[in-house]
Amino acid sequence: MIDVLGLRVLVAVADVGSVTGAARELGYSPSNVTQHIRRLERALNAPMVERTGRRIILTDRAQALVDRGRNLLLALDDLADGTTSGPSGSIDVGAFPTGLRGLLIPAIAELAEGSPALKIQPRELEPDVALDLLRAGRLHAAIVKEWGAIRSHEDEVVQEQALGTDPVDVLLPAEHRLARATSLTLQDLAEQSWALTPREDPTYRDWFTSHQKVLALRPHAIYEASEFASLVSFVEHGLAITVLPRLGRAPLPNAVVPVPLSNPDASRTISIATRRTSQSSANLVSLIAALREQASKALIQTR
Repeated sequence: MIDVLGLRVLVAVADVGSVTGAARELGYSPSNVTQHIRRLERALNAPMVERTGRRIILTDRAQALVDRGRNLLLALDDLADGTTSGPSGSIDVGAFPTGLRGLLIPAIAELAEGSPALKIQPRELEPDVALDLLRAGRLHAAIVKEWGAIRSHEDEVVQEQALGTDPVDVLLPAEHRLARATSLTLQDLAEQSWALTPREDPTYRDWFTSHQKVLALRPHAIYEASEFASLVSFVEHGLAITVLPRLGRAPLPNAVVPVPLSNPDASRTISIATRRTSQSSANLVSLIAALREQASKALIQTR
């Protein structure tokens, strides 16, 4: 028989690559971790780990146990969370930067008043990283984004629920000839200097590049910056225009004017991702309700 605690220890060793790290992760002593591994080896009559210098690696059989057992452990944890009578305890929630600022922090403040026994531990993470940690059981939920039209994702572990649509505006210098328009399309901006995030950004820049190819946009020049505040600064100083979503956007300088983009997919879809086995968790039900309330305010607000 496989000992559940031994399996949990084995998963922790697989994740951090050492007995000491697994002990720290689980709140055990290194000797406790070693004992659980030895007990698992005796029960299964097979070695679980091999040493390579100072690190240890899992045997093939141990890796198979981790691959199949991880989701069983998560399901057990989620089952326990789903039996509580009300929101309580602590949950870890990942969110991309503007989702953290525009949705999660206000939701935490709301829950601190309405559900004081529930503690939210926020982590600023980009969606791909947050989703990987969610699948691994190191987050309880993740606020994620997708530029343009949302695509369906087949995932046996994670389920995403849309919180709302975040409109995208073009930001123009106040003296720009198009600054007084009530709305614009990307076609109206064919020959401009642009401030954009770097090509390494897998969402924002890909969204722009796809339109650039389809609409034959011909940027006069492209300035790059990772931070949205820096993109705004390029516009403020009359060097470029940019496009930015509204969620979590800082107040704009007087020299910068936002004009709504009317292209059909000029928006981001903001979603909350949770494991499928955690849908009955009172903690997550409360969190999602608070996020939906904040989304109803933040995702439709204009300057």
